[in-house]
Amino acid sequence: MNYPESDVVAIRHHQSGRLDIEMNRPERKNALTVPMVTHLASAFAEAQIDDTVTAVLLHGAGGCFSSGLDLGEVRPGEPETSAAIAELHTSLAGLDKPLVGALERAAINGAAAIALACDLLVVGQKSFLMVSEAEMGVAAPNNLRWLLAKYDVNQALQLTLGCERQYGPDLLRRSFAYEMVPDDQVLGRATELAEKVAAYPGGGGVAMKQAILTHNRLRV
Repeated sequence: MNYPESDVVAIRHHQSGRLDIEMNRPERKNALTVPMVTHLASAFAEAQIDDTVTAVLLHGAGGCFSSGLDLGEVRPGEPETSAAIAELHTSLAGLDKPLVGALERAAINGAAAIALACDLLVVGQKSFLMVSEAEMGVAAPNNLRWLLAKYDVNQALQLTLGCERQYGPDLLRRSFAYEMVPDDQVLGRATELAEKVAAYPGGGGVAMKQAILTHNRLRV
């Protein structure tokens, strides 16, 4: 499978079946631009149809997940931006490969929605997730998409109306995180976890996620 080349998204495929997708703008804390979002969407879409991929690891370069939309380059609400973000979340929703996220330092607003889409999210003690669109006078449709699909109305209300940082202990307590580790061990632990899931015999991780998604769709 040929994955799209990009300076802002780095992709590495491992023999175990693990695919690493890295947001690669460390000088901007991996702030999201339209090209970056577009390449992320393509990477997840390619991972979905690549039978050799059995788990995906998502992380940011330079020790930060992502600071959200790069407001110096992106205007929220513009058609191009909205279309790119919608395509990304469509790709994430269609991914039946287990997705492990390494939340280092921060995942803010648009980046928080990506982190919430992860099946297993490893966080640091001081890393945080924040959804603060309400303070900007706008809704948070992609954050709400994942909050309401995977959690509940109360969690969605608290996270989106409080507009406060949720640090590692809070994320673990509220079940947004699978595991909390010291900050310098987040990527290592997430990599270990993704490698473990990727190596399940017979693509067991993929089969299990497919079964869960199918059951959930039938229930709805």
